[in-house]
Amino acid sequence: MPTAAEHQSKPIAAQIRTERGSRKSQELRANHLIPAIVYGHGQEPIAISVPTAQTESILRSGAHVADISIDGKVEKVLIKAVQYDYLGIQIEHLDFLRIDPNQRVTVAVSLNFRGVPKGTKEGGILETQMTEIEVDVLATAIPSEIRVNVEDLALNAILHAKDIQLPKGAKLIDNPEAIVCSVRAIKEEVAEVDAAATSTEPEVIGKKKEEEGAEGAADAKGGAKPAAKK
Repeated sequence: MPTAAEHQSKPIAAQIRTERGSRKSQELRANHLIPAIVYGHGQEPIAISVPTAQTESILRSGAHVADISIDGKVEKVLIKAVQYDYLGIQIEHLDFLRIDPNQRVTVAVSLNFRGVPKGTKEGGILETQMTEIEVDVLATAIPSEIRVNVEDLALNAILHAKDIQLPKGAKLIDNPEAIVCSVRAIKEEVAEVDAAATSTEPEVIGKKKEEEGAEGAADAKGGAKPAAKK
């Protein structure tokens, strides 16, 4: 399973930002740069900008850690936060946290479900309750994803967080009993819905109107009934 360190061939060439503000940030994005900040390890935060293409490539790879070059000094950072625009397409801002290569960090890693559960052959369907899992792991050994084989899941089977095979050295932070996915029967539920729909006969409005119309026609044919004599 590839780690974050294997996804990056060269450090991100960052530039220090001396001017701040929304207008300057818009100018950076127009020039294919993303405004960002680097902080942590007892050092002063530094406002920087990073190349859009290289940064997006690293993010698409699923990497959590990157090397950033600032004024010729390379620092290893954790991609702490990524802020997108309202459409969720363009990156608006990035937060980088300085880390020690030997430091352990807590990160959320995406789950990649593999295989077709055998329970689906019995009329079941795979339902996923979690798409990522939080683990404690060495900063340089953060996996880009964690693969989850679901082929052996039978009908009504449940896979808990504690059942997932984690990378060597990683520790589970999420609740061990949290449900990751399950194979649920769907045929019985459909049958119950159909039974409930046919258990009571719906009112036939058209029929009622026809009966009322027939009564009205009969009254018109026979004439109005005389008023009772006093």
